[in-house]
Amino acid sequence: MRKAYTSAGDRQLALYINDNLVAESITFGGPSGADDTVHDFVVNGVNVPGEVVIELRNIQGGTQNRQVTIDNITWTEYGSGMDFVSNPTFNPPAGHYEEPIDVEISTDTDGASIYYTLDGSMPSDQSTPYTEPIHISVPTTIKAIGYAPDYEPSAVVTADYGFVVPISNINMLRMEIADDDIVYKLTGDAILTYKRTTRNQKYVQDATGAILIDDAPGVITTNYELGDAINGLTGKLSLYFETLQFIPTADPGPAVSEGNPLPELNLTVADINSDIGFNEYQACLVTIHDVTLEDAPGLFEGGQSYDLTDATGLMTFRTAFTESDYLGTDMPTGAFTVRGLIGHFQNTAQITPRDLSDINPVSNEDDTNTPAPIKLIGNYPNPFNPETTIQFHMDEAADANISIYNQKGQLVKSHNIAHAAAGMNSYVWNGQDDSGKTLSSGIYFFRLKSGAYSSSKKMILMK
Repeated sequence: MRKAYTSAGDRQLALYINDNLVAESITFGGPSGADDTVHDFVVNGVNVPGEVVIELRNIQGGTQNRQVTIDNITWTEYGSGMDFVSNPTFNPPAGHYEEPIDVEISTDTDGASIYYTLDGSMPSDQSTPYTEPIHISVPTTIKAIGYAPDYEPSAVVTADYGFVVPISNINMLRMEIADDDIVYKLTGDAILTYKRTTRNQKYVQDATGAILIDDAPGVITTNYELGDAINGLTGKLSLYFETLQFIPTADPGPAVSEGNPLPELNLTVADINSDIGFNEYQACLVTIHDVTLEDAPGLFEGGQSYDLTDATGLMTFRTAFTESDYLGTDMPTGAFTVRGLIGHFQNTAQITPRDLSDINPVSNEDDTNTPAPIKLIGNYPNPFNPETTIQFHMDEAADANISIYNQKGQLVKSHNIAHAAAGMNSYVWNGQDDSGKTLSSGIYFFRLKSGAYSSSKKMILMK
């Protein structure tokens, strides 16, 4: 290795194997100007089981451009002629659990001693000796190594433990943090409304909302059919542009029931467009009546966006599912009913029918449009500063009240809405209480009450 850029600044390499720091090189190349000096970086005694990922990282300079030339990398077999201590194993194995656990570490080598760390550092025979099960109640990484007389040490074995966050329904799940790290478990049932071979994607929905499961590695191995109820979905949340995705970390097992009617909402284009930014209808299976395609006549083509209109507005009809059997068929030229899954892209709403049965031409006189029920949609943005918009849907005009509470359950703001309109409604809260005082950062809860209906959600004021 040598300096490959003339600017001043130290260079130093670190060897990582399977994301574990193994060794660091000397520091070199600090003075300004060219330096052709070649430095060796030799690491001995590496013993890693199974497949390995080897990384050389330049650990000096932060984001500054400090280039290094690396050449002649070799990996040679290591061995002293002695056997290796059998690699430590963990019981229960690494994973995410619902309750605190006690972890036992063992090795098959008689007389071996095990040493471990809990701070992410590499263990050695100077680390904490294992003498009794390790109690784990918070996310923890255990690294362990085995030593025995007349044996080479075992490889360092790592076990990551975490705990799932239980969530009762999809609406609450959609309100959680999409950091691709926290593991959530959906404790309620979710109905499968569509599945694809592409990335093993699945759409699931309950009475409160829907979400797209993106399972490229194929973690979920159970074969589900449409209408199956799945309980115990476990995974992480991730954002792909505006789409919230559920990334599974475990297979939930067999469906808890089969042949359930698919949940479905009857909406207008205006309902769906007014949800942009809130995205409460995202991934939901919905029906829109008396729509027309502005691009008809013609044949449906895959991967296209068509203008879809009803009496309330315009949105996108998207042919995103390349497996759909309506591709290559005639577009409806009159008014029809469309059923499909709602998506969002670049602040536009889209509906994608699953198959030909989702496109059913109907007469304009066929009045089958049942209004969506009263529902507290949510707030946007969330977190917010200094104001946020609370949105809710009314099935008919009626009086409503928005109440806002702090974490102690104390009422801080109450807003009466006389004769809230049928359809979508909005209320902008400026972060102040009833006296006009600006409230501090923290978690707040807002409740919609209208007649017998009452529903609450969480929001975060962040300054």
